[in-house]
This record gives sequence, C-alpha cells and structure tokens, in this order.
Amino acid sequence: MADHLEDDEQVEALKRWWDENGKSTMAAVVLAVAGTVGWQQYQGWSVTQAELASEAWSAIEAELQRGEERSLEDIELLAETLKNDFGGTVYARFAAMQMAAIAVEGGDLAAAEDQLRWALSNEDVNSELGQLIQLRLARVLADGGDEAAALAILDSGNGAYPAAYAAARGDIHLAAGRAEQALAAYIEARSALLASGNSPGILDTKITSLESRLGIVEEAS
Repeated sequence: MADHLEDDEQVEALKRWWDENGKSTMAAVVLAVAGTVGWQQYQGWSVTQAELASEAWSAIEAELQRGEERSLEDIELLAETLKNDFGGTVYARFAAMQMAAIAVEGGDLAAAEDQLRWALSNEDVNSELGQLIQLRLARVLADGGDEAAALAILDSGNGAYPAAYAAARGDIHLAAGRAEQALAAYIEARSALLASGNSPGILDTKITSLESRLGIVEEAS
C-alpha cells in the first residue's frame, strides 16, 4: 500500500502552488465573469466560499497531524462537507484524495475508487492534479484486480508525471509476472527521473534485481 502514498510530495507541491497563486487565479476568474455577474456580489461570495473551504481543509490537516490519535469520523465529516458544500474548490478534491488514501490504508479499495472517481469528475483530467488523481486511481484499480483498466489509465497520458506513471506500469507488470515488461517500464521511469534531475532511488534496486533475474546484467552495464 505504500506505493499509493509515494506521490504525497507532488500533492504538497500542488497545495503550495494553490496557497501562493490561488488568490490571483481566483481574481482572474472573477474578472472574466464580471461583465455578467455583479462584481461586488460575486467577489464577496467567491472569497467567502474559498475561505470556508480553506478552513475546512486546514481542520482536516490538523486532525491528520494527530497521527494515531486522529479521528477518522471527524475527518470524514469535514471531507463530506467540503465535497457537498464546496465541491467546486480544489480543497474538495484534496479531501476526496485524502479519504481515498485512508480507505487504502484500511483495505477498502472500493471506497478509495469512489473517492478518486469523484475527485476526477470535478477536475480537469489533463491538469497536474487530474493526472495525479488518475495515477492513484490506476494503482487502486490494479490492487483491486482490474489490471486492464489500470494500464489503460497509465497509457492514456503522463505529461506531468512520466516517471511515476512508468513506475506504476512497472509495478503492475511485475505483479503479473511480466518481468521483461516491468524492466522496460522501470528503465523508462529511471530515464524520466534522471532527465528531470532527480535520483532514481529505489528504481535502481528494482532494475538491478530484474536484470539479474533475466540474466542481462552484463548487457545493461
């Protein structure tokens, strides 16, 4: 299940972007519709909605930081409030993704899939967040036995996270016993990481292990 959580840094980056740029982005949207909606009324409503959603998400984060003492009931209540009352905000998608992660930890893949599909239905599938949601959905589907659907998602597009998508494909092929396809996917993931200036990390270990198993260590070296 740890693989589902390996992209937390990517989520944190998206959240930091929103904290830094969200207000200016919202202002641009508000300006675009100002010709048809009363500026003062819309501005007040929009800012209030964003503030309330932000407060709800902050409450979820605070509860999560309590570790084992966290209240899943409180987190679920806050997440559902965000989804039902502030479904148009990015915080609602974050909440659904967090509930999916909790469901994965508890072994409830069906619930995790539901949360991720809700998040994806409210997000541009081509955005960075949309691609991250699809990555997590693919892993959940694969763990649930729907390998074909998982690979279809991973093959559909990976512009924002080429290394993570390739690594996920590798994990699926490896679990299915397709060592050569897994190796090819891991090598693709490693190349993407190196191209972006990042360390391959555990990928090197996976690649070395598969090369040894397939008897092609000397060819790869």
